[in-house]
Amino acid sequence: MIRRFGRPGAVIAMASAAVLGGIGTATADPGNAPNSFEVPLVCDNGATYTVVVNGNGNFTAAHDVASNATFIPTAFGPFHGVVTDEGGTVIAEFTDPAIAKGNSTKTRMTSISCTYSFDETFTDPELGVLTFHGEGDVSGFTTPAR
Repeated sequence: MIRRFGRPGAVIAMASAAVLGGIGTATADPGNAPNSFEVPLVCDNGATYTVVVNGNGNFTAAHDVASNATFIPTAFGPFHGVVTDEGGTVIAEFTDPAIAKGNSTKTRMTSISCTYSFDETFTDPELGVLTFHGEGDVSGFTTPAR
């Protein structure tokens, strides 16, 4: 999901590792898994979810922290990411194109579309404290259906 170009690319790679990479295996409580990552989803079915990702790959299922529901992603819209320093100066910015999982672009009766955004702060040895902001769209479905 993250593009890597020169020094800004190294910062983006670090941001992606700090934010999205190194995801651990699922546990009985996915929110407490080492290196798990919570993402808030606001969906067109009127529901909001806070999901935890505990795996690698673009289409890893995410667990709703407030229920036993699992969100299964089938497509992602463009993803936009920005890395800024403590003063607000943009260090790197990118937009990744939309992607879909195989034939999953067919709309299911239970499909939902959601938006998400998140911020993560990390330290770069050369640049100091940096903030990574990411946002995008995701389509999929939940099990059990809600």
